[in-house]
Amino acid sequence: MANFSSPETPQPGKNWSPTEVVQKDTTNEISLVRWWYRTTAMPEVGPDASFVKRETIRRSQLLSTVLFYYIIVVTVFLPCCLLLPRPAIVWADAGLVVSSIAALFLNRKGYVLLAALTVVVMFEMMLTLTLGLITPLDEPAIQLYDLYIMGELLAVSLLPARSVFIFAICNCLIIIASLLYQPHATFFNIDMQTQFIPTFIKSVALQFIVAGVSYVWVKSTTKAIARADRAEMVAKLEHALGDQKRELEEGIEQILQAHVAVANGNYNARAPLTQDNALWQIARALNTLLVRLQRAVLAEKELQRVEQAVSASVRAVQHAELQHRSPRLTFTQTAIDPLIAVLQGKTLAYTQSPLARKETAYPQFPTEGVHLSQPGPTKYP
Repeated sequence: MANFSSPETPQPGKNWSPTEVVQKDTTNEISLVRWWYRTTAMPEVGPDASFVKRETIRRSQLLSTVLFYYIIVVTVFLPCCLLLPRPAIVWADAGLVVSSIAALFLNRKGYVLLAALTVVVMFEMMLTLTLGLITPLDEPAIQLYDLYIMGELLAVSLLPARSVFIFAICNCLIIIASLLYQPHATFFNIDMQTQFIPTFIKSVALQFIVAGVSYVWVKSTTKAIARADRAEMVAKLEHALGDQKRELEEGIEQILQAHVAVANGNYNARAPLTQDNALWQIARALNTLLVRLQRAVLAEKELQRVEQAVSASVRAVQHAELQHRSPRLTFTQTAIDPLIAVLQGKTLAYTQSPLARKETAYPQFPTEGVHLSQPGPTKYP
């Protein structure tokens, strides 16, 4: 089977990105086209704009492109109209030029539908006026009937696709009125007596054939654009989900590393997640628990030091009693130092060691004039 995929076609089994789905805009490489769009079309929108907005911009640029060539053609026809048997036709052509320039301004202001309607309606009216100026009607004049096809192509391209059938019906009515009521040349009148039906059917059938084919083509193109937009949207969602998944995996890994560090004894470890992370609430709760755990561990260590200091003081008192001496207790750099100072009649005039807790401040108790009596023998069970 033939492979119709291009290098820009996203391959199955891969993560799509928006840059792979959206076809590169080659018009940016041509400064003239870029200047023309910037001057006569609606401003560009970002890739995050809605499909309706981007479709409006696309139609605006399409109208701008059509009018670029349309103005060139009708302007070139101006001197040619002076060579026709009816020089007044030049005014009809001038009307097309003026209406095209007016449509450019409307298109730039964002009135895309009104600008397109102005172009199509003015073309139909000026062509009908030109046909009416050709009197009497002869065989070369009926060739203007085929030019109504251009009006249908403009309508199906610039207006809603269904409008092409309205213009096809109007064109058929104009052709019928021209064949029946417009004065005919002598030789053409003789031919119409025998060739009226074939001439009428050929002109009318051509209008509806072009209308039907162009309608199907434009509808297919519109559906293809809609499918491409959905594919682009799916690619953006997949890309966003991929980024979110990667962010979640990184956040989970950081939280897991914080757990492992705390389990290994590093109580200063924290989960370094920011507020824009999806796991921020979990990380904040975990960090709060780690802070409380760190405080509990420090409190437990301080309690152990106090217990050791109390045990050492008790042993010192017992040893002094065995030797029948007054106990001499030394400061322990713990929370029982104020009690020792009161018992010994001293004041806390020392510098705490680095091992002591910085946030623990012990008040100095006044000991002047306080004398401790000689303790008697203490019996311990």
